[in-house]
Amino acid sequence: MDTKALKLTAIAATMLDGFVPTTWTPLPPLDAGVRVLLGDDDQQLVATAQTQLDRTADIGSAAEAGRIYESMYPHADFVWPRLRAITEVDADYFDTSSPTTVTLADPLPGAPLGDVPISDTARASSLAQALATLHSAAPEPVADAGFPVEDPSRSQFLILERLDQAASTGRVPSSLLQHWEEEFEKVALWHFLATPIHGSLDETSVYTDQERVLALAEIGRLRVADPAIDLAAASALIDPAALPTFYEEYRNSRPRADEHVIARAELLAEFAVLDWLLEAVDSGDETAVEDAAGLLSSFNEVLFGSSADAAASTEEPTSESATEPADGGDTRGAAPNSSAPAAADAPDVEAAITETAAPDVFIPGAQPPSAPSEDDSEFDYEPGSQVRTEPTRDADETDDGEETGRIR
Repeated sequence: MDTKALKLTAIAATMLDGFVPTTWTPLPPLDAGVRVLLGDDDQQLVATAQTQLDRTADIGSAAEAGRIYESMYPHADFVWPRLRAITEVDADYFDTSSPTTVTLADPLPGAPLGDVPISDTARASSLAQALATLHSAAPEPVADAGFPVEDPSRSQFLILERLDQAASTGRVPSSLLQHWEEEFEKVALWHFLATPIHGSLDETSVYTDQERVLALAEIGRLRVADPAIDLAAASALIDPAALPTFYEEYRNSRPRADEHVIARAELLAEFAVLDWLLEAVDSGDETAVEDAAGLLSSFNEVLFGSSADAAASTEEPTSESATEPADGGDTRGAAPNSSAPAAADAPDVEAAITETAAPDVFIPGAQPPSAPSEDDSEFDYEPGSQVRTEPTRDADETDDGEETGRIR
């Protein structure tokens, strides 16, 4: 018997006046720890014990974010977590290393995406419309509530800082580093005004049915920042064949978006592999480092291999060089094993990138750029709305959302 679920039920029964649950059903944890669907004669609520990590601050932020969502998006076509009660129990109650936060919330409609990407145009369009709605609101309520505000110069600085960190590992091909440096140093790319963003989109935070997006969960990372961050994260959840529909619908739903938002999103999506490398280096996981380096080398080959081959073909090979592999050029980013690791080794990374290699090779990061719109030179709100700049929060997940349409 799941004693933790029983303990959670006992706590939840005391958290809300007038709520006396008579039924309880364990739910998949979604990395939150323990989740239970509780019901009485009048309503159902989801109780969650955040036993995996100490996320008290995030839960508090989610409660405040929910109130902001209510005021900013009263007519939205999607819903978000509405916390009904929050409490904290001692560490020994769930045998954790720190006190555990317990929440009681309304259930969300639909079910999380999980590992199956969006391949239909209907849901791709619905997700684009939801993000366009989210990004079109004025940033002042978010900033005034104390959530972080990142201006374009700060966003650019953080990206270039990550590039420097990646270069210091010696595992990124020099041509790929140069490509990213040249792209992210373009002044025009950063001519935008920051907007409210979700900030934590992944396969557990987007709830859908078979036709459209019904809810966005994990809203505790709400902040004012580059909307391309959300678009890049969303692209990891969408099948490459449906990405053009997603981007086109976003443009149509938010015509005043800056003209480079899609280009930034595609570049940030490419960065998924680089971020994976940095995380692997920080953790000391040599296997993950080799896998990430192999993917970067393969991506580099897709972007620049054909031009390199053309350059090489202009030189007359000798009889010896015709049978031996070329040895020139900068190889500091090449992995010891030149073959790319299997796609299954990095599902979250590879889902963010499209397939552009030969049919027998899957390479992340090669999403073809979309042509910018010519009529998107205006912004969603007036300049001067950014009242302060604060550092970015870490991109770890929160677990506010629940599902009732399917118990898995």
